[in-house]
Amino acid sequence: MRFLQKLIIGLFLLISVVSCKKETTWDVDLAIPLAKSYLNISNFFGDTIFQADPNGLLHIAFSKDLINYTMDSLVNLPDTTVTLGYSLPFSQALNAGVVIFSNAASTDREIKFDVSNGVELNKAIVRSGYLKVEYANTYNQPLDFNYIINSASLWGNLLTINQTVAGNSSFTKTYPLNGYNINLTGQSGNKVNTLVQTYTISTSPSGVASTLQPGQGLIIKLSFVDIVPEYVQGYFGQQDLSFGPDSTSLGLLGNFSPSNLMLTQSAINFRIINEFGVEMSSSINSMKSIKTSPANVVTLNAGNLLQSINVNRANKTNNPSNPVFPWLKQINVNSTNSNLNPFLQNLPNYLGYSIKATLNPLGNISAGNDFAFYGRGLKVIADVDIPLALSANYFSLVNFSKVDLTQLKELNDVNSCDIIMQTRNNYPFRAQIQGYMLNDQNQIIDSLFVPGQNIIESAITDGNNVVLNYVDSKLIASFDKTKITNLTQCKQIKFVSYLYLPNQPTPIKINEDSYLDLVVHAYLNYNVRAK
Repeated sequence: MRFLQKLIIGLFLLISVVSCKKETTWDVDLAIPLAKSYLNISNFFGDTIFQADPNGLLHIAFSKDLINYTMDSLVNLPDTTVTLGYSLPFSQALNAGVVIFSNAASTDREIKFDVSNGVELNKAIVRSGYLKVEYANTYNQPLDFNYIINSASLWGNLLTINQTVAGNSSFTKTYPLNGYNINLTGQSGNKVNTLVQTYTISTSPSGVASTLQPGQGLIIKLSFVDIVPEYVQGYFGQQDLSFGPDSTSLGLLGNFSPSNLMLTQSAINFRIINEFGVEMSSSINSMKSIKTSPANVVTLNAGNLLQSINVNRANKTNNPSNPVFPWLKQINVNSTNSNLNPFLQNLPNYLGYSIKATLNPLGNISAGNDFAFYGRGLKVIADVDIPLALSANYFSLVNFSKVDLTQLKELNDVNSCDIIMQTRNNYPFRAQIQGYMLNDQNQIIDSLFVPGQNIIESAITDGNNVVLNYVDSKLIASFDKTKITNLTQCKQIKFVSYLYLPNQPTPIKINEDSYLDLVVHAYLNYNVRAK
């Protein structure tokens, strides 16, 4: 109802222009065009949810994401810290430029990540993250630390660190891991979650000969921090995934309230999109239509349609910009195979759901070739379609417009005002419109139209409620001194529209070319004052 807001604002802008200081006064009658509006059903709800079919019938059509379960939820490489180094319990004379330790024959050649949920990874590509190295040299001469992660390569080059640590010093450095390919099969090539490292510790050629005292040496603390994979591969285990009970907000029909709504058709197409390279079995155990006011819940009953759903694995495309060819399953629940009409006639504020899935129900049949890419995952989307062929006693629509007139002193100079709304209705229903003035406490202090004089007549229809021709109507809102005084206390206007549908139970059809034209004029008597 923005046209009424424009009407009131335009009226009082005119008043401000013609007012002046008092010396001589006279009354003036004016007729002013204030607003013209073309309304269709999308003005009440927004254009984006409406689509017309080939016959011109409008559909309420929208999609809601129920699940968007991505790789970071399925597989997580935890922060991992290991400590390396060299020290002796006795003193040792050391020359400069000699190797004093190598892990080539030691037991710390491997680092294993403690990956949760039984996930066994053999390969990863790092999207982001870093290696943090804390150096502490307690020897009085500089020591060289040469470190290689034999399992991590970037453009064919192994991750290598060569760092000189000054005598009696400590510091921390970080090294980005972005883009590195990591082999996680260990030294033998048959392990999981395990990388290989080699390192040496040497006295620096820049130092001098000295004696390493008991307990002195080089201590290195290595931490893999905030690792986010771009790609992972392996066996993801037989994880049980649960989603819900939870709900998703519709935010669709909050200002729309029907009486005795009856749909003729409806459908929800559930799209299960698997972008993981892993098999699953899943079930949508519960789907509920939740209305908060008045509170009511309707449970969807679709038999076994949403139970024991086999979900196949995605495939790779070998195209880095679009690496996954997803597997898609669609399940159409409609007014024929379920109680979907009552489910949607409840006009839910929320869709409640409970969904379960099991990964690899048949075990490791991929032989360690499950895969996942960053940003890809498991999605469940509900595509809702409601053709606007329906019946109801009426629809109630509520809108609010802020119109603060409390500071407009020129209201005192208006004797009276009539607002004439001329309408042309091409909808197969009549409408009753009322506007309520609200004060700063949101209390109703007056109304715009006289009850019984605020009806917009329906278009002319045939026996099937098909529009044959439009109908013109006229509404008059009279503002006397009392209403004008109430306007001075008005903070906003609450518009309530009742749309009355004809010939129950014959459904009406709302088409793409349906419309309601509104032209508004103001006729006012104004007391002009001049010097």
